[in-house]
Amino acid sequence: MSISVLLVDTDALLRTCCATLLAAQPDIAVVGEAGDGARAVELAERLRPDVLLMNPQLPVMSGIEATRRISARPHLSGVRVLAMAAPTADSQVFDALAAHACGFLFQDAEPEELFRAIRVVSQGQAHLSPRIVQRVIDECVLRERTAEQAPGIPLDSLTPREREMLVLIGTGLSNQEIAEKQFISCTTAKTRACRIMAKLGARNRVELVSIAYQWGLVRRREAARPTR
Repeated sequence: MSISVLLVDTDALLRTCCATLLAAQPDIAVVGEAGDGARAVELAERLRPDVLLMNPQLPVMSGIEATRRISARPHLSGVRVLAMAAPTADSQVFDALAAHACGFLFQDAEPEELFRAIRVVSQGQAHLSPRIVQRVIDECVLRERTAEQAPGIPLDSLTPREREMLVLIGTGLSNQEIAEKQFISCTTAKTRACRIMAKLGARNRVELVSIAYQWGLVRRREAARPTR
């Protein structure tokens, strides 16, 4: 079965370029396009795509609000939003993820990263590229959040294996990549990631990255590894 994708951006040329790239992938099919957030919500209801690739900055209704509305509707739980914004739209990262987007890309990402992100998100996982992880850590630095400022996080509740996994999440690895490194199944990696989030009171992988940085498990240079 192909992964169905809905493209949402005001730039028709960008949509066409993305559609052309995705059409060359045997497991991905573009099922529709939209130029504003309101239309994105309407098409999400009608087409029920696996992945909605959406720019957070849209007219009529912002991509952030559209993401929030889609994620709030139980019958659209199978529609996973992957935000894709201009490289300068730093502030959109946190807004999109807070609205329950499953991942975030910058528009200058390599095609292979786009394909990988769509596949990862379609499986119900989160996509956080090393560049996004770096933005999260930079925000932590800006807010001067250090290990000493996070006394309420029960890091000792993690097993050694879970702590190792937290480090890998902190460097931006997906569940699939973590599974390969730890010689476990992707399902097991996903289960462990959920268990770590529950233990640490984190709502998503972005918060896990923040925690890993606060406790000194990940440093800025480690998070900035090149994208494969």
